[in-house]
Formats: sequence, structure tokens, C-alpha cells
Amino acid sequence: MFVGVSGRFSDREESINAALRDAARKFSFYNSVSGNYTMSERTGGSVFDHRFTSDYELHYDTELDKYIEQLEFDPARDIFENNNALFVIARVTSGPTMPSASGHSYENNRPVWVDVPPLVIDGFIAGIGYSDRQSSHRDTVIKSYERAVISIITSMGSRISGEIHSYQDTASAFGAGQSSASEMTVSGTINNFFIIESWTDPVNLSVWTLAIASNSN
Repeated sequence: MFVGVSGRFSDREESINAALRDAARKFSFYNSVSGNYTMSERTGGSVFDHRFTSDYELHYDTELDKYIEQLEFDPARDIFENNNALFVIARVTSGPTMPSASGHSYENNRPVWVDVPPLVIDGFIAGIGYSDRQSSHRDTVIKSYERAVISIITSMGSRISGEIHSYQDTASAFGAGQSSASEMTVSGTINNFFIIESWTDPVNLSVWTLAIASNSN
């Protein structure tokens, strides 16, 4: 199954359709998704001059209508709302057999995998995605599972490149200073990306996602 999420619109059907498209996006990820993750760090001559930035981008099949056609859900039992977001539990009508999943939870009990992340589940590489609270709960959920993609790609170590530069800063207050800058990029493609479980922390509304995938190579 794929649990799709959307914001809550005045038209409930619009919310449901948006959540269904998110479920179809995850179905597309299951077929194949590529990611690029870049981390940059700069340290200056001052103890306070330290900056760390990171960014990522994902590439996948965006023709989602063909995935929506393969999904079905029961409006009476497969729709729920939480934190001003609407969720749809969609199932694949035919095609590949999906792994078992626990769906999305928002209970007080913190899942064990949050603190003890598994490396492998049923022969698949496992990864954890995390997002702190965003402007909407929908955005928090999406960012969390996107970061799970990046977590798995990073753990595979696919196409890692990086460099470090050091130079003298003659304009520093002390006449000379040492600065350094480094950047690392990780990129790769995975298949069978599938979310086993996601959890909303009821205290701060952050979201954790446990997912699996296999290397496309």
C-alpha cells in the first residue's frame, strides 16, 4: 500500500485527489527514483565562522496518471485526517506484490526504529528520513520521505565526490588566518523504494520515515 498525503482544502474531493497523487508519486518511486545530495561546509579563521548547508533533488517518472489508474481505496475506511492534513491509504490493484507496511502513525509511543535504525529489512537496504516541522504537516511528511530516499542513496555510497580547499586569509584581524571549504556530492538511483512506516512525533510534529529500497545496479 501507499499512503498519500495532502493539505486540507475547502473541497474535500480536491484534498482526496491530491493525496491520491502523492500516493501515485510514491508508486513511481517504487519503480525508480534518482537523487543528488550535496553537503557544503565552510570554516573561517574565527571560531564563530562556521557554516554548513545541504540540499537535494529527486528525479522520477512524473506521469502520475498511469500510477493512479493502478490504485484503489475505500472512501469509508481508507481516509483519515491528522494535524490539518488528509491521508489516503491506496492499494495496488494488480502488478508487483508490495512488502508489508504499517502505514502512518501519530501515537505517543516512539517506534523502536527511530532510535535503533535497522540497516537491512527482508534483504532490502533500509533508511530513515527525518523532517522537523514545516509550514504545513503535508510538507513535513513529504520532506521526511524524500529524505529517506536520500538516506538510502547515501548509505549505498553511489558516486561520491568531494573536495577540500584551504587558504590563507591575510585580511584577518590577526594578519593571517586559516580557512577551509569542503563539498561532497552523493548521487545514485534506487528501485523498489517503499515506506514501511512513518510516524509523527506528537510533541513537536516532526516526522520520521522508515523505508527500504534496492540498488538499481
